Amino acid sequence: MRLRTALAGAGLAGMAVVGVGVPAQAASWQPYGVYGSYKACVDAGQQYVRENFNAYKCTTAFAGYQLWLK
Repeated sequence: MRLRTALAGAGLAGMAVVGVGVPAQAASWQPYGVYGSYKACVDAGQQYVRENFNAYKCTTAFAGYQLWLK
């Protein structure tokens, strides 16, 4: 019983060390607005990237184009 507990503890400690060594995953895509044209969506996305975000994408939405930021 003690051996099993020790092995489980060592395994958890090993996983924690590996987890610390792996860089954090990037944030997931977040919706930020719907634009009437693709150009307006791209313009807004480029502005957000210049200000603070890493990337943008525009996808078709029900009422135009959805801006996604990461």
